[in-house]
Amino acid sequence: MSKPPSVRDVAAAAGVSIASVSRVLNRSGYVSEQARARVEQAVRDTGYAPNFSAKHLRTGRSKAVGLMVSNMANPFLATFFAATERCLQDAGFSLLVSSTYDDPNREQELLTLFESRRLEGVIAFPAQEGVPRSRNPFALCKLPLVVVDREVDCHGDAVFQDHRTGVRLAVDYLCALGHRRIALFGPSLGIRPGREKLLGYKDALAQRGVELDERLVCMLKSAVDSPEEQMDRMLRLHEPPTALVALGTRILSGTLRAARRTGRRVPSDLSVIGIGTENAFALADPALTTLRFNIDQAAQAAAQLMLERLGGTSGPRRSVTVPLDLVLGESCGAPVHRR
Repeated sequence: MSKPPSVRDVAAAAGVSIASVSRVLNRSGYVSEQARARVEQAVRDTGYAPNFSAKHLRTGRSKAVGLMVSNMANPFLATFFAATERCLQDAGFSLLVSSTYDDPNREQELLTLFESRRLEGVIAFPAQEGVPRSRNPFALCKLPLVVVDREVDCHGDAVFQDHRTGVRLAVDYLCALGHRRIALFGPSLGIRPGREKLLGYKDALAQRGVELDERLVCMLKSAVDSPEEQMDRMLRLHEPPTALVALGTRILSGTLRAARRTGRRVPSDLSVIGIGTENAFALADPALTTLRFNIDQAAQAAAQLMLERLGGTSGPRRSVTVPLDLVLGESCGAPVHRR
């Protein structure tokens, strides 16, 4: 079996020195544009692949960052990964991603793996909050760390989404249309996004002088909880909701199925606001009024915080808060009181 091509083979094919090939591959030092083009073409022609393990031993740096997400099948997380990867690549870093499936044991395994493979930092969406520091794998992590949208007791910097203000804007908009019976469906109160969304809901009702009815609030405890069953119960109330704020794709689909079974139409019978990315509900009919995540802004903030730490920035933890935008569609109108 033939040996894989080496740097010497690339240099011979390009007609340059080994040092010139090294400067091109490592993006360091001066090489003329003509020589650079020949080296890049020679790399393609020979099929040369850098030996990163050897490079790590020489430089002590992997130029790679790990990203830990709950599940890469989630469109929000896939978009976040792509945006973060672009930012880090521009700075000469690779981004390695892995799903945790919200399993704390998996988180610990990945952090250990990232450290043993000499990755230079970790960007993470932790599954849990409130874990004691002595048992918190992120608190024990030796690498620079950026935590996204979770309140975790650790040394890492943080990027937050401003869920509270976003939900307050959404509920206030529905109140301005005349709604007083507004259902809220959101994620668990065990994580920051759930707590902040509920606070935004309560803020808006209080500012409008609308009495809070706990029967119209459903913060799902886990991914197996059924928003459909909860919506069924709300719609059977003597005074059912005339508007719905559904803060999740699965939540939205479940609540709308329940509403359709009762013959309710959007927006004539039920005003609806969802949450997601710019393109998540592009095909909805009618066009959905949406709380939009600014994913690119959040990704850029996470990448920048990480790059600054890798560049030598020290000091206390830092945080960046990214706003959510209320994008108006055609899924909301004035309330209609059904008999």
